[in-house]
Amino acid sequence: MKISRIEPQKRHKGRSSIYIDDRFAFGIQNDLLIKYDLKPGDEVDEILLNNVLRSEEKARIKQRAYRLLNYRERAIKELKGRLLKAGYDPAMVDEVIEELINEQVLDDEKFARDFVSDYTKLKPRGNRYIIQELRKKGVAESIISKVVAKRDEVSLIKNFIKQRLAHLDKSSPSGRKKIIQRLLNRGFDIEKIYESLNDEE
Repeated sequence: MKISRIEPQKRHKGRSSIYIDDRFAFGIQNDLLIKYDLKPGDEVDEILLNNVLRSEEKARIKQRAYRLLNYRERAIKELKGRLLKAGYDPAMVDEVIEELINEQVLDDEKFARDFVSDYTKLKPRGNRYIIQELRKKGVAESIISKVVAKRDEVSLIKNFIKQRLAHLDKSSPSGRKKIIQRLLNRGFDIEKIYESLNDEE
């Protein structure tokens, strides 16, 4: 088998079309052309083509992973699940995930810390909510315990009441009930809610 020609793809910059024995064979990223030193006139065999196509597929998986991560940060298990759901080869997905971990692109502890930070400073939520969401995303229990342990949920509740629920009357049964319900809906612990309210009295 011989590479007849290599043409840049018009619709996809950074990619080229490979023609073998005057027939279109496959598309490939230009950096892989350089990596495998492919040129018109080169003789190729099945082993080389399989290696090239495997590298191409892996590069596509990695590109998809980066697109998902550019949209928002993700936990390792969460990203892996999205890639598998897209129909990519499980073994190749594992390789890509491992590379991203080694490159420190994926880091569940950092992800969990950032997640907690968002739901502490920007959109205050309780530990119950945070634990539930991090579990859903596949973060290890040891990491969840570590990041949640650093939160002062009582202070968060007091600040939330002061900033968001000041219009409700804590001294009236109906106002107190509404405050408790709002806080429960945001995933705060019932004991911490009562502790916060009792401190204010």
